[in-house]
Amino acid sequence: MRGGFIARYAVIGLGKIGTAIAKALIKTGVNARDVAGSVRSEHGLKRAQVELPSVYVTLSNREIVKDAEVVVLAVKPRQVIDVINDVAELLDENKLMISVVAGLSTKILGNLTKARVVRAMPNISILEGSGVTAVSRGPRATDSDIEFTCGLFNSVGKCYIVNEEYLNAVTALSGSGPAYVAMIVEALWEAGILVGLPSDLAWSLSIDVIESGAKLLNSKKPWEIISDVATPGGVTISGIKFAEERGLKGLLMGIIESAYRRSMDVQKIIEDTIEVNMGKLKK
Repeated sequence: MRGGFIARYAVIGLGKIGTAIAKALIKTGVNARDVAGSVRSEHGLKRAQVELPSVYVTLSNREIVKDAEVVVLAVKPRQVIDVINDVAELLDENKLMISVVAGLSTKILGNLTKARVVRAMPNISILEGSGVTAVSRGPRATDSDIEFTCGLFNSVGKCYIVNEEYLNAVTALSGSGPAYVAMIVEALWEAGILVGLPSDLAWSLSIDVIESGAKLLNSKKPWEIISDVATPGGVTISGIKFAEERGLKGLLMGIIESAYRRSMDVQKIIEDTIEVNMGKLKK
């Protein structure tokens, strides 16, 4: 590997999230030449080499996993079986495996490998350094493993340590959350245009009001903000009345609940598929 050079950190799957994690490793102080990553195609290879110029990138998972101390599993759920089948024998108790695969439990990974397992659920905002990540301890993981993993994700946002039983709910709320916020901002923008604002001004105001509102929520509860803004017979209370009549809060709660149920379904599909293929995966 690179003339005998051995990378300490391996990222299997340098997609958007995997690439962001590789950058996060470097941000925490890891030498870029100590990081290696894998991709599935020549096109992905060229892209990753441009985005991570000092990181070794290859098409071989085994090449980067063989001597790594930390292995990040950042592939699509449907790719897990082939990847684990390829590298399971190399994942021993001396390696920490951090999985960011949605719906893949640490119990399954712990059964398929001998590595120390930690599961993380970051959201797409880690691309901008403002991510929200939940981390759960898996089989054989130590306090130091959890500390390292949270330190990694704290470098690109915030990290929460949670019981794994909550990760499907985390996926529905913070994992998918940026998409819902984007929908809300889009609606605010279009509403601004509807009431006569120029498009660019409506867009800027929509983004700014989300950001300023979030900052207020660091020190005030929602009902306190409403009380501060809404005056008797005023503009804000009229808008709130309309939202309550149309069930805005119920709609948002239903969105999260629907996503949670789908997350549970996806986990079951993954677990059932791996169970069927267990004979292939176990050596």
